[in-house]
Amino acid sequence: MTSRRALTSGRGQQQGPLLGGPGERGLTTPLRIPFRLKMRHLVGTLVTISLLLFFLTEERAVDSSDPSDRSASAADREVSKILEYCPYSNSRKHIPTIALVGDQARAPTENRTFWVPDASDPAIPATFLPYAYPPREMRFAQTLSGKEEKARPGQGRLHEGVQEDKGEQLCQSHVVPSSPRPRGAESAQWKNSKIMFGMSTVPDRVLWNLPVWSHWLPKTTQLPLDTADAAATRDLPLVLVLMPEPNPTEAARSREAVEEANGLGMYVEMRAREADRFETRYFALAEEMYIEARRREEQEGVRTEWFIFADDDTFYPDFDSLARFLSEHDAKEDWLIGALSESTKQVAQWGHIAYGGAGIIVSRSVIEKMNESGFWRGCLRKYGSSFGGDAMITHCAADAMGKSAQAALSIEPTLHQLDIRGDGTGFFQSGFQFTSLHHWGSWFTLFPPWHESGDGDLRNGVQLIGKAARAVGGDNWGRRYVFESGRVTVSLGYSVTVQARPISQEDLEKSEHTWWEFETFHPMRPSLEEATDKRTYYITAVRQLDPDGIYRFEHKNREGERVDILWDQRDSSRSGSWWLPWRR
Repeated sequence: MTSRRALTSGRGQQQGPLLGGPGERGLTTPLRIPFRLKMRHLVGTLVTISLLLFFLTEERAVDSSDPSDRSASAADREVSKILEYCPYSNSRKHIPTIALVGDQARAPTENRTFWVPDASDPAIPATFLPYAYPPREMRFAQTLSGKEEKARPGQGRLHEGVQEDKGEQLCQSHVVPSSPRPRGAESAQWKNSKIMFGMSTVPDRVLWNLPVWSHWLPKTTQLPLDTADAAATRDLPLVLVLMPEPNPTEAARSREAVEEANGLGMYVEMRAREADRFETRYFALAEEMYIEARRREEQEGVRTEWFIFADDDTFYPDFDSLARFLSEHDAKEDWLIGALSESTKQVAQWGHIAYGGAGIIVSRSVIEKMNESGFWRGCLRKYGSSFGGDAMITHCAADAMGKSAQAALSIEPTLHQLDIRGDGTGFFQSGFQFTSLHHWGSWFTLFPPWHESGDGDLRNGVQLIGKAARAVGGDNWGRRYVFESGRVTVSLGYSVTVQARPISQEDLEKSEHTWWEFETFHPMRPSLEEATDKRTYYITAVRQLDPDGIYRFEHKNREGERVDILWDQRDSSRSGSWWLPWRR
């Protein structure tokens, strides 16, 4: 009976499992597990069973589904991430925005101009944003109109059928061709210290250009850089600057320039080199750079493989693109890489040489031959009085290779001398790839003088270009995405142009001739009048929205109205190998 009472005494309450335990009188009595604990076990068991059934059925569904469906699902998730940063319709005032997702699957030279199709029907050109009326204004409306205003022409509309109270997102996303962001610094096969830059200039020019150099030149994070510490400089490229014999003031400015460069984390050395003229000192870089390369190898264990002769205003929008390009070549082979001037007049005057402002790239193999006993001196006697410094380098390197200058020079079209004058905007809207550019602070303007990015200190404009190029990856900067059958053209990282009349494929293959004086080798078309034939929104800011690689590019037109491009260049398995995925 005691046993029965023990089993039934909790009648009306939930009973737990019974276990043996000592009772009050030394008898074995049942031990009850608390009700709460029992329920936890029950719930846990049910959850486990549910999850097991879910994953089993999900696995079957995935196994039986089309791989393209799984890919589409992944793409949808990628797109949904970038759409989080789109404006919503619950605010009457907003910024017109469009989202572009780079596929990271193309070689740098592929799809430089891409006609964007509609996502639902590839046969239809994609729309960008509806325009404000009248059409001649070619402006993106900055305001969502009320119902009455929507019915009246003249106000425009930004999104058909969207009511303000729904709070829907007001931008579309498009997957577009792009190259993966190059990352030479992260590759085991590459070190930035493989490169040495050589320049011939004066201390004041170095001081003025240092803020710009700091945007493209790899730096240490341990500031200031201690150049006496081999461990601190081992992974950095050296910039060797040759200057005239200084007076006391220039010597002080030289020390100031080196200290400021070190304070910014850059490895810059300045030394005097006596020469009868600038061109001879420039040519002397071939000798001085090789001497410095041997010193680095002996004292720091750093082997320089590439020697780049440049001007102090040569700009590399994305150093990693330069590293990616050089990694495709073997420095043990003979290489003389450069570019002609874009100007037919300049080439007619100075000949078929590597023009120094674009950057002259010489491999270790060639520089060693140029420094064999008596060879450099022989070149100086042979070419010293007849050619400029870049011509002297070209012809001496060609002699070292046993070739004519024309046969020795490997033309690289992504290096740009930019011998153009005046308004350079048409050149940068041509879809060209830029490993280097030149004359940004003297011969031409990167942005119109009426635009805030072109107003004031010219260094601000080129630094903005560099910031945009690093955000999208230098191989992608300047790619063109064309919407609405040629009505709108996005020059990635630079501008958005609205045409009064849609531009044709034939015209897009030509550069808009916005500059003056110099005719160029590539085809051109007449320039268009701003605000009459076109309206251009130039880049004003680059904002990083997501640490994985989502950026917002802000653009403004002459009226100060804004349009934004959201750019998604996140690392993803969809791009394959980060180094050269298109070669797999």
